[in-house]
Amino acid sequence: MEEELDKSSSDAYKNYSTEIVTTIAYLLGVKTYILENERQKFNKEILEKLENHVNATIIRSLSILRYEFIRNHKEIQERNRELIPIENMTDILSVDLIQYLRDKRIEVIHVHTSITMYIAYLNQEILEKIESIKELIPTWIKWEYIKSLFTMPGCYAGHNGSNIQNKDQAKRVNEKIHKMRKLIFESKAFYPYGVYLYWPEDKMKDYYGNILLNDEKFLKILYTAYNETFHANQYVIDATKEDKESIYSFIDEAINIAILVDCENVDPYRFASVFKNLEEENLKKIKKVILYDDIHTSNAWDYISNMIHLPIEHEEIERLLNNKSLVDIAMATGACKEFYQENTESLILASSDSDFWGLIQNLPEARYMVLNESDKTSPIILKKFNENQIPFCYMDSFAQSAVQDFKDIVLYHNLQLKIKEFNETGHLDTMNPYALVDLIFQEAHIQGSLNQIETEKKAFFNKYLKKGLRIHVEEKDNHAFFKMELCSK
Repeated sequence: MEEELDKSSSDAYKNYSTEIVTTIAYLLGVKTYILENERQKFNKEILEKLENHVNATIIRSLSILRYEFIRNHKEIQERNRELIPIENMTDILSVDLIQYLRDKRIEVIHVHTSITMYIAYLNQEILEKIESIKELIPTWIKWEYIKSLFTMPGCYAGHNGSNIQNKDQAKRVNEKIHKMRKLIFESKAFYPYGVYLYWPEDKMKDYYGNILLNDEKFLKILYTAYNETFHANQYVIDATKEDKESIYSFIDEAINIAILVDCENVDPYRFASVFKNLEEENLKKIKKVILYDDIHTSNAWDYISNMIHLPIEHEEIERLLNNKSLVDIAMATGACKEFYQENTESLILASSDSDFWGLIQNLPEARYMVLNESDKTSPIILKKFNENQIPFCYMDSFAQSAVQDFKDIVLYHNLQLKIKEFNETGHLDTMNPYALVDLIFQEAHIQGSLNQIETEKKAFFNKYLKKGLRIHVEEKDNHAFFKMELCSK
C-alpha cells in the first residue's frame, strides 16, 4: 500500500461524492431502510434510477437471495428436511424476490438439489448477468475490479449446472462454498451492512470501517486490494457546503447575472462540473453564459450546451497575429458592455488569469465572483481577492464524475470528425488505432493522472475502435473511393 488508509474515521473523507457507493450498495443488496436513511448519505437520485433499471433490480435480487441462503443455510436445511417449501420460508428468505426473478424467467429454486447448490446456482446467475449492469459504472473506474466484488471464485454451478453433473464435481463446489461461508462468518465486520462481497482473502487482514462510506474511500480501498493506487480523486471529491453556499449567496443577492468565460484559461470539464453539482433551482438569476473562445482551445466548448442548461453565447475571437490571442481584451470589453448596456450588475468571471484584476479595478461598480482553478491561480491574486472581499471558488473542487457524459460526447464527436475528414479527403492522421485514441484525447484536452487517462483511453478504445472502423469501397458516377464508418456506437 503506497499510502496509509484511514480505517475507521469518516473525518478523513469529507466532501466526497456517494454516487458509486450508492450503486454498489444497491446492487449488493443493502437493505432498503439503510439506503433511504438520511444519515447514510446515499444518493437518492441514483437510487431512483436503479429502481427503474431492470438489470440492476435483477442483480440486487440475486445478491440478496444469495446472502440469505448463506446466512440462513442451517435453518433452511432443517426446514427443508421437514418438507417445508422454500416459498413458505418468508421469515428468513425474500420469497417475493424469488417470484420476481421467476417473472423475469430466472429460476433460482432447483428441485433435487441441496441448499448449498442453491448458492452455486445463484452465483452462476450473477456471473452470467453481471455484465448487464456494466453501463452503470463510469468508464473511469476499472470494471474488472467492480465485477470481482460480485463473484465467489470456484463456487459456481456452471452454465446449466455443468459443474455439478457428478458427485465429485458437486463435492468440490460444495467444499468451496462452505469454506467461503466460514470465512464470511469469521470476518463479519468486514462485510458492509451485512451483505456479501468478494475480496481477495489476503487483503482481509485489516479493518477499514465502512468501506461504502463514500466514493473516495471505497475506490481507494478497492484499488489497493489489487495492488494499485486510485489516482482519480478529482472524480469523487465534491465541493464543500460552504463553497456551494458562497455561489448561492452571490446569486441570491444579485438582480441580473452574466457568466463570462475565458475559454483559453479554463478547463471546460471543470467548468461544466460546477453547474452539474449545483441545484438548477438556485441558478435562475443567471441570464446568460458568454464563452470567449479562440481557435486554439478545446472544441469541448462547442458541445457544452449539452451539459449546462443556461442560455449560452459563444464568441469566437479571431486572431490578427497567429501568436497573439485577443480573448482577454474581448472578455474585458464584454464585461463593460454587460454592465453598462445590458444592466447586468453582477458578473461571474471564469478564469485563473490574473490579468482580469485590471478589469475588476477599473469597473468597481460591478459585483464580482471568480471561478478559478487551484493549480492555475497565483497566490498573489488570491490575496487581492481576499483583501477586496471578492468571493472566489475553485472549479476543480467539484466532482468530475458529474461530467463524464460530457467527456464522452466530446470524444465521440472528435472521432466522428476524424472519420468525416477521411471520407472527404482520404487522409487520416494515423492508421494506428492506439495513436488515434491518443490524438483524440489530446485534442479534447482531457486532463488527469497518467494512470487514469490510460484507463479512460482503454474504455474508449474498447467501446468504439475495438468493435471496428469499417473501410469499404463506394462507387459513384464511375468513380470509386474509400469510405470509413464506425461499426457500432
